[in-house]
Amino acid sequence: MKTKRFNGWLRQWPGFWLLAVAVQSAGRLALYAWFVDETVKQSYRQDVAALFLKGLQFDAKTASILTALPVLLGLSSLVSERSARLFDRIHAGLLAALAAVLAALTLGNVYYFKTYERQFDVFVFGLAEEDTRAVLATMWHDYPVLRGVAAVLVSAWIFARLFAWLRTLCLPETPSRKQAVCAGVLAVLALAVGIRGSVGKFPLRQSAAQISASPKLNGLVANAPTALDWARKERQNSSGLTPVSDSDGLALISRLSGKKAESADLAQFYRAGPSENAAVPAKRPNVALAVMESMGSHLLQSDNPERDLLGRLKTHFDQDWLYTKFVSEGDGTSDSLHRFFVRSPILNLSQSAAKCKNFPSNMFRPYLDAGYQVVYITSGNGGWRDFDSFLRHLGVHEVADENTLKARYPEAKSATWGVPDEFMFRYAAEKLEAAEKSGKPVFVMMMSITNHPPYRLPPPHQPRDFKLTATEKQRFAALAQGTELNEIFNTFRYANDQLGAFVGDVKQRAPHTIIAATGDHNMRAIGYPKPQENALGHAVPFYLYVPPEYHARAEYHPERAGSHKDILPTLYGLSLPGKPYYQNGCNLTEPKPQGMWCGWGYNREVLLTEGGFYGLADKKFYRWTNAETLSAEAAAPDEASKSVISRAEVYGDFLDWQIRKMVSGVKK
Repeated sequence: MKTKRFNGWLRQWPGFWLLAVAVQSAGRLALYAWFVDETVKQSYRQDVAALFLKGLQFDAKTASILTALPVLLGLSSLVSERSARLFDRIHAGLLAALAAVLAALTLGNVYYFKTYERQFDVFVFGLAEEDTRAVLATMWHDYPVLRGVAAVLVSAWIFARLFAWLRTLCLPETPSRKQAVCAGVLAVLALAVGIRGSVGKFPLRQSAAQISASPKLNGLVANAPTALDWARKERQNSSGLTPVSDSDGLALISRLSGKKAESADLAQFYRAGPSENAAVPAKRPNVALAVMESMGSHLLQSDNPERDLLGRLKTHFDQDWLYTKFVSEGDGTSDSLHRFFVRSPILNLSQSAAKCKNFPSNMFRPYLDAGYQVVYITSGNGGWRDFDSFLRHLGVHEVADENTLKARYPEAKSATWGVPDEFMFRYAAEKLEAAEKSGKPVFVMMMSITNHPPYRLPPPHQPRDFKLTATEKQRFAALAQGTELNEIFNTFRYANDQLGAFVGDVKQRAPHTIIAATGDHNMRAIGYPKPQENALGHAVPFYLYVPPEYHARAEYHPERAGSHKDILPTLYGLSLPGKPYYQNGCNLTEPKPQGMWCGWGYNREVLLTEGGFYGLADKKFYRWTNAETLSAEAAAPDEASKSVISRAEVYGDFLDWQIRKMVSGVKK
């Protein structure tokens, strides 16, 4: 008897799955047909197929999740005749109810899009968090609530009849117990694949919704339940962003500045850079900032003439300005980018409700206010961490990612994380050349991706055989061994070489361009068990090319200690003389840098000073024995380092307080 009931369910589950996919796909088709401007349809017609195919993947994933509920309940009920009989009575009704809820969400999402020009987002929770009565009154007035409810109820009745009819369909024969078990196992396996959404390296996730250079089309990829789930996660990510107190801020600012602070107002951190640069008004420079994946100083120290790890970058490292007493501020890509973008140590900010706030610390604002075209280019996926929408909110005019690059260069092929870096640099060079010719300056920020696990040298580049000493092999054993380690060195060299090719190209094609480059973090998995290696474990280079006509009063002092916090103040000082900006760092090219932000580099694990580094975990100081290689030994700090440490060790707490004040305000 149980087998007979199971046989009936097997007829209904595929029908429910197909219906769920159809409802969601119909919702997407409605959004595309009714709310996408004809200009967008024509301009991005090559992306329409990708929109619906990727959307179908999300629909299949959601349908699989919904189908899993009755499947698992049904299989569990087969433990006894009584439980199977009870489940059989409610089965068709359960399927109809799930389908009706899905239809209701899809319909609600269409009306939400009609009002807000976007699918469900975090603001949908305003129904419960704001004046609920007022929100409901507005919904009653603005939406056909009664007709919508009636449509859903009618749909539920139709669905119930449909599933009852599916049960009556005859299969060739009633399956045996063994066949039923096999069918159950296959159903579970199929649903597992469907819920994962992909048979590739990664499951289907939010970044996969980035299929076009058009934000409008990207915004249609998700279905209603998926959009609602992303909104829930954004709301969850915002739950820890609590208001702060001005008294805490006063204490932190006083500590950082070394004197009693008079105010906790963030406006005090605006400052204008030096104004003595006559060349800038005559020809405003373009500015390019390349953030290189895993470009750590440690591996760079393995370079020699035979290995040539720098490739075409070596000439520029030798000729131009290079700071090596330098650390990344974050220890992951998202961590460092959030700190660049808005000075946020909270690395899921771009996926929270707070992403729509106004950030005084917006790194792009000084260039936007100065009339620059602002472009962000990555060889990876722009939807990762929802950076595409976050950057557009920050004012970035163009966000170009692997989809943009593949459309521009048909030979560009995606690997695990994106297209090879050379296409990112090629696109950036074209942007800079166009700006050089037009006279309208551009600020270009780039994020590379090739030097990321799994390490693969892009074709058709030919691998080299790097000969490592036994000591080097042992030192990098935790990172990789044998051919895999050789592949890492090849990928590392490729990224450096492509950066060098870009710098050389831009110097010729757009000579009025200031170029900066750094690593997002050191290469992971090398391992630094000795505390005296802690600075090296977070070290990245900071490369800077300043065309001679923009030097003005700028000076190069390679011995200065710094970190990511200092890159933007340096670029502002060189390219936007006299313009105000929000300061949390130091201009490393000033003749005599002074102030609370100067003389040190910050990573959440270490503080660099001119004389050594201080471990923020072990609270110990290590004096440089070789400042160029960041070799150090435990020692008592000198007086200058003591002064810096006493102030700068609260910088992490200050950043946390600062971003919370920006997004959540002050406690009442």
